[in-house]
Amino acid sequence: MRSFVRCCLLLSIFVFGSVDVWAVDPIAAPLDWPMWRGPRSDGLSLESVPPLEWSSTKNIAWKTEIPGDGRSSPIVAGDSVFLTTSIAETQSRRLLRIDRESGKVDWNVEIHVGPTEQQHKFNTSASSTPATDGMRVYCTFVDNENMIVAAVDWHGDVVWKTSPGSFMSKHGFAASPVICDEGLLVNGHQDGQAFVVLLDPTQGEEIWRYKPDVDLRSFSTPVVTEIDGTRQIILTGAKQTLGLDPKTGTKIWWVDGPTEKVVCTPSIGLGHIFSFGGSPDVRAIAIKQGGAGDLTNTNIVWTIERGMPYVPTPLLNKEYLHIIDDMGIYTCLNPLTGKSLKTIRKGGNTYSSPVGTSDRIYLFDDTGLCTVIANGPNFEVLAKNSLEELVQTTPAIADNSVYVRSEKHLWRISN
Repeated sequence: MRSFVRCCLLLSIFVFGSVDVWAVDPIAAPLDWPMWRGPRSDGLSLESVPPLEWSSTKNIAWKTEIPGDGRSSPIVAGDSVFLTTSIAETQSRRLLRIDRESGKVDWNVEIHVGPTEQQHKFNTSASSTPATDGMRVYCTFVDNENMIVAAVDWHGDVVWKTSPGSFMSKHGFAASPVICDEGLLVNGHQDGQAFVVLLDPTQGEEIWRYKPDVDLRSFSTPVVTEIDGTRQIILTGAKQTLGLDPKTGTKIWWVDGPTEKVVCTPSIGLGHIFSFGGSPDVRAIAIKQGGAGDLTNTNIVWTIERGMPYVPTPLLNKEYLHIIDDMGIYTCLNPLTGKSLKTIRKGGNTYSSPVGTSDRIYLFDDTGLCTVIANGPNFEVLAKNSLEELVQTTPAIADNSVYVRSEKHLWRISN
């Protein structure tokens, strides 16, 4: 699929390539952020040098009002920024395309109309971040019965729409779709008939389906990586962290844990997989890469049960694992040993996941305050900046800018 996509993109205004640092290989241009947690699904933009300081008026390239509600994060590709939203009054789930330079809304397309699903008080009907391969934008929603997956082209036309299955969860839905060589990956862990599916991006047809061992809600977004020369899907699901064969959906290995319900995306690097769960127990585990079958008794290197997050996904940047828990407590871990190098209260309650560059970490809390720290073990604060508006989403870093969704606006922060 990759060669076909590249040929198509060479005929368009984009030139996309694979960048491989630790793990992931989706198709993306160097200064794009094409899906949840960026081009490698690791929360890092290694090419960008975004602003260090800003306010609600300083270093703001543009600020665009976004209708409705959503906790999805922005993605950036080519000349566009994409974002999902939901309109409660009309039960409409929508996808927006915003011009990257001006902030103008180019189109606002209705993807699905259906009864509002049961959800957590901080969740919305648009909490899944879209993904793009440069030709189509893929988004996922649920209503009170089904999951909906759709592909939309650059003009705002719905190319295809399908339902891979029913969906039931008292907390709603949040996992984001993932583009990889083999297709479009969707995590449907739920309290009903749980599933993970791979869809054909061109038509939406199902390629394979994996049935988890446990039917229980978990909202972790998968990561595609290479381990010992073999491509794998790494997924933290209900009660298990596991690796799947991306060509067949066959389970390669698994370990028990970290806990029953998971929101965080796993972090991968330094020969390990770092998995975080938050309900009913808060727990993190480090898993040594390699092996097949049940690795619970052989490959778990360390376990931590205090100060770990439920919602915010930690950030592995070189030799440091930066962690923010839901209460705003920051911890820097040595990822190989699990030893705490620094623990400090950063700020208030936090749902946003940290993102970074090679030398900086950007930490938003719910108030809209962003603490920028150096990538090191000492919580060296470089700047504190506030947008003065609720932020419970994760920023995108692209083209030397930070794109962040607040409660009512999408902002481009740029020098």
